[in-house]
Amino acid sequence: MFISVNPNNSYKAILLVLFMENYDFLIEQISKSGGLSKEEVEREVEAKRAKLSGLISKEGAAQIIAAEKGINFEDKEMKISEIMAGMKKVNVFGKVVSLFPVRTFERNGREGKVANLIIADETGNTRVVLWDTNHIELIEKGIISQGDVVEVKGGSVRDGEIHLSSFSELSKSDKVLKDVKTERVTYEKEISELQQGQSVKIRGVVVQMFAPKFFNVCPECGKKVSQDVDGFICAEHGKVSPKERAILNFVIDDGSENIRAVLFSDAINKIVNELDLKDLEKLTIFRDDFLGTEIFLSGNVRKNSFFNNMEIIASNVEKVDVEKLISYLEKGV
Repeated sequence: MFISVNPNNSYKAILLVLFMENYDFLIEQISKSGGLSKEEVEREVEAKRAKLSGLISKEGAAQIIAAEKGINFEDKEMKISEIMAGMKKVNVFGKVVSLFPVRTFERNGREGKVANLIIADETGNTRVVLWDTNHIELIEKGIISQGDVVEVKGGSVRDGEIHLSSFSELSKSDKVLKDVKTERVTYEKEISELQQGQSVKIRGVVVQMFAPKFFNVCPECGKKVSQDVDGFICAEHGKVSPKERAILNFVIDDGSENIRAVLFSDAINKIVNELDLKDLEKLTIFRDDFLGTEIFLSGNVRKNSFFNNMEIIASNVEKVDVEKLISYLEKGV
C-alpha cells in the first residue's frame, strides 16, 4: 500500500516556482524583441497551446513562439540556468570544473576527435562538447585547463549540452567567477512538462516493470565490450575478463503523464542488489513490492530513437517517505 499526496497542494506550488524561472525569462525576451507587452505574449502562449490541444507546456509554447519570431540569443550573455533545449548562438561564461580526455572516433571511414568539459557559473553547470579541431587543440595544448574561466560564443543547445561547431568560438577569459555551482542542477517537474535534455526530479508511482537485461563491461573503464572468437574485447583495453552489469526499465506515472525510466548499475543498487535480479525468486519478490510504490526519480531526459519517445536515464531513485513529505508540504512554500 502507498499514500499519494493530493497534487493540488503546495507541492504543486514548488514545481510551479521552479518552472516559472525559465518561463518568465522566455516571456521577457519575446516581449522585448517583439515590442509586445507581457500580457500580449501570454495570450499568444495560450493560443499556441490551444492550437496544439494543450499537448505542450507553457514553456514549450513560449519556445516555439520565440523560434517563430526569429528570436535568438546571439547578442545576449546568458547565465547557465537560462539555457534551454533548442537554443542557437548561445553565449556564456563558465569556469571549467571538469575536463575529460580527448576521444577519437571513426565515422564513414574518417577519423575525428571530440572533447568534453563541464563549465559552471553561480547559477548552474553544463557540459560543453567540442567538435572543431581548433577548439580541441586548446585542450590538447593546455591553453585551456581545469580551473580556467572560458567564454563560449555561438553554441547550440542539444540534449542539455552546449555543442560548438567551427562557426562557434571558445576562448580563455580573464573574468573571475566565484561560488560556482559544481553539483548537478535538477528541476522538479511534472512528466507532461518534460523536454529532451533536461535534468529533472519527478515524483510518481511505478506502474509497470520490465524484465531486467544483462550485458558485459570492461572491468577497467566500465564501457560495454564486444565478443569475438578470442573472448571479450574492450576498445580501449583490449582483451579483458568482463564484468556483468544489469539494466532495468520501468514506467512511472505522476497523474499528468507516464514515462519509461532506464536504470543502470549505480541507480539499480540504490533500490535492489543488481545481482538479485538474476535470481527469479528474489526478482519476483522485488517486482511485487516495487509495483505501486511512490518514488522520487532523478535523471536526464532523452529521446529514444528506436521507440521515438522520451525516457529518463536515472541517476537516483528513492522511495517517498510519506511522513517527511507531508511534513514538508505542511510548511507551505
